Amino acid sequence: MPPTSLRQRAIAPDQLMAAWRRILSKPGDRPSEKVQRFVDDGKLDILASELAAGTYEPVSLTLFDVPKKDGTTRELNVPALRDRIAERAILDVVSPYVDPHLGPASYAYREGLGVVDAVAAVVGLRDEGLHWVLHADIDDCFNTIPRDTAVRRLKALLPDDSLDPLIDLLTHRLVATRRGLKETRGVPQGTALSPMLANLILVDLDDALLDRGLPVVRYADDFVVLGVSRDTVLEAARVATDALEGIGMSLGEDKTEVMNFDDGFCFLGEDFGSRYPPSTDSHRVEVPTRRILYCGRQGSRVFTKNGRVVVESKDNTTLADVPKNLVSRIVCFGAVSLAAGTRSWTLDEGTDVVFLSRRGNYQGQQLAAADGSRVARLCAQLKFVSDPALTLPVARRIVDAKISHQITLLQRFTRPEDAESVESALRTAREMRRMLVDASTVDEVFGLEGAAAGAYFKAYGQLLPDDLAFTVRSRRPPMDVANSALGYGYAILVSECVSALVAAGLDPNIGVLHKASGRRPGLALDLMEEFRPLIIDQVVLTAARQFALTAEHGSAITGERGIYLTKAGKSSLVRAYERRMLQVTAGAIPGFRGSWRRHLYRQAKLLMRTVMNPDEQWTGLSWR
Repeated sequence: MPPTSLRQRAIAPDQLMAAWRRILSKPGDRPSEKVQRFVDDGKLDILASELAAGTYEPVSLTLFDVPKKDGTTRELNVPALRDRIAERAILDVVSPYVDPHLGPASYAYREGLGVVDAVAAVVGLRDEGLHWVLHADIDDCFNTIPRDTAVRRLKALLPDDSLDPLIDLLTHRLVATRRGLKETRGVPQGTALSPMLANLILVDLDDALLDRGLPVVRYADDFVVLGVSRDTVLEAARVATDALEGIGMSLGEDKTEVMNFDDGFCFLGEDFGSRYPPSTDSHRVEVPTRRILYCGRQGSRVFTKNGRVVVESKDNTTLADVPKNLVSRIVCFGAVSLAAGTRSWTLDEGTDVVFLSRRGNYQGQQLAAADGSRVARLCAQLKFVSDPALTLPVARRIVDAKISHQITLLQRFTRPEDAESVESALRTAREMRRMLVDASTVDEVFGLEGAAAGAYFKAYGQLLPDDLAFTVRSRRPPMDVANSALGYGYAILVSECVSALVAAGLDPNIGVLHKASGRRPGLALDLMEEFRPLIIDQVVLTAARQFALTAEHGSAITGERGIYLTKAGKSSLVRAYERRMLQVTAGAIPGFRGSWRRHLYRQAKLLMRTVMNPDEQWTGLSWR
């Protein structure tokens, strides 16, 4: 068994201790004295020993009838405390491999997501103009989930099979009732792994709706589908019925109804109307004390004076004047000069200065001198990238995360009128993703990425407004406004990836997927891959659909080919980019909360950890 197998990670004493603490501090529960004394009584040590020796056996579940608000009861199958701890430890270890596959419709039982996020999603769809709603639930959901299928799906997503025996033990238990022991049906509601297994199965329902352009917001077995007309959501009911029948489940007929925002309805305890609740997007934007200074006026200069950073145009007009301590980074586009004093200050303070061409192509950046520890990291990095056995798994996961996010973006933005043009791209992306596990070289991984990207961008272009639509990704030169905006955004993003990698102690030019070539920062391009659809593609598509980016934001350069963003177009894109990067989320990286910019830096640190210790596996982000 490999030294860092999932099993060893799950049964490690510190992992079991963390699981116990999570149970002890579960919101809304008052821990019993039995839970509190579990460690002091030495029972955690006994559990760890049994798991390590392979003698662990979970005991039967206990059936409880829990009263509901409507006067009925809900059956819960509650495990013994020691089994709850073991199962919780396993859940925490496997979640990073499973969560990215759960899709954009699922809001329950996922770290960093909850009722507030589901409500915000419904509000966003309402404000888009989708005023008709199918509200439904799944009949006897947990008891009818095809358990064996769910368990197979879980195992298939894990990087090794070391946990398979424990998963089998914990998902095939008897339940103690007043009439004795009996077999459980489906997956027992009340155990730690059951919600994940339910979500894995209900991906089929989510995908069936999303692939047809029918946006769904699902919280466990309760969900709404939104559309522009009554006929649209009636079609959603048919699609949902067929999808559930395909996995041996069914809609709850008594709770399935069609309604609209004008009449109002209740979902997840929230009353929805045509204007209430209001949009809550702003609650997830975190404005930092220090901000990035973007300088794009041609011929301008940046200098420091009296503790402030000043930007002046070539006719000496002050364009910006901010305190030094509020500037985290300076980004210069084209002919923008940097005074010697400013250069010295940024180097002394470790403030990055990035240089992009006027059109947004990445040229390079100024970074402070490295400390001595970076030499050891550089040696480890060179050793790492020279070993195909180490680079291939990371390359696969980089591309898997990117394709996953491309699928999510297409599903989030597709509507019924777009579904036919997007269907082929989704099918190709999923096929390429399945083939990644069999790719035997990094070049093969790159080939699968290219095939998925080709199909993706063809569909992506069709989701744009007609005056911005395109059929192929064009780069140098960009042949339309949307392609110009994508390229401009990628250049800004790759500069942030360079900074994040340098801060982590890695050389941004020595890549895993993108090999060092000329001035291309290979590792920064690797790090950026999963953030392309997550950040830039979403920013451009949203800006286009909200008419913050239009055909008027493009212009041709005399004597040159291509369409480039105007000053107004660049400003609009930078504002949208900053807002997205400042959006706060949790659960995209297990146990971590922060802005997307902080997630970028955290992913760079996790990549450095993998380089220094290849047994520590790097995984992609979950979309949030």
